[in-house]
Amino acid sequence: MAERFIPRIVSIVSRVFPALGARIAWYLWFRPRGRESRRYPDGAEKFTFELFGRVVNGFAVGSGDPVILLHGWGGASTDMAPLAVALAGAGYRAVAPDLPGHGADRRSDTDVFRMASAVDAVVGMFGPPRAVVAHSFGSFVTFVAFQHGGAGRVVLVAPALKGEWFVDVFRARLGLGDKAYQRFRRRFVAFAGPQVMGAMRGKSDVRDAEMLVLHDPADGRTPFGDAAEFASARPGTKLIEVPATGHAGILRSEVTHEETIAFIASGQ
Repeated sequence: MAERFIPRIVSIVSRVFPALGARIAWYLWFRPRGRESRRYPDGAEKFTFELFGRVVNGFAVGSGDPVILLHGWGGASTDMAPLAVALAGAGYRAVAPDLPGHGADRRSDTDVFRMASAVDAVVGMFGPPRAVVAHSFGSFVTFVAFQHGGAGRVVLVAPALKGEWFVDVFRARLGLGDKAYQRFRRRFVAFAGPQVMGAMRGKSDVRDAEMLVLHDPADGRTPFGDAAEFASARPGTKLIEVPATGHAGILRSEVTHEETIAFIASGQ
């Protein structure tokens, strides 16, 4: 209940005490407050590993070449369960971790570097992936984790392709004042470094990967225009519209399942 009043409080504080407002925003930025994973699919195997002194959970279902599935900011591994079941039925081993700061670790802080480290750990456990399927902010994690290669096929579902869009949304939701925002942004740029800031501005890629982008044109959470721009600018990248599914519903769509499986299989 108290969380409902946080934006109003931060907005007021940030205008009266910009330095304090920026510090509060910095604290909140790294705490997505996601939800716990729901029930794993039937026949799924739970896996656990420790990362930075905290426990990371996830599930794997099926057998065959591994396909890593990455949920979005504030999400959980079981968001990917419908797609994981479809991939398992097609002969793949679908592997879905709860990224740091999510699932059972949802009360903890996190950042894209720790998320990418978790992906590295998953690759160490299950081997190099046949493909990576990422939803929403999971796309940004994919770009950081596989920026130097290691994923031959990548499927981006309702992707977040420009990290600065997240910063803009975050600022708007908190009602952060101008001076507080400038303090927050300077600290963020110093923390992220030039490579991640390049990705934040849409200059993201996975070296030598074939890519498929699936997106609902009416998605109200991540801009479809960014997906269209990305696909048109990147040679060999296919964009498929999946209308009337929404930001989360697209993960349950049969079109998403069929196109993802066909795309992964076409590289064999």
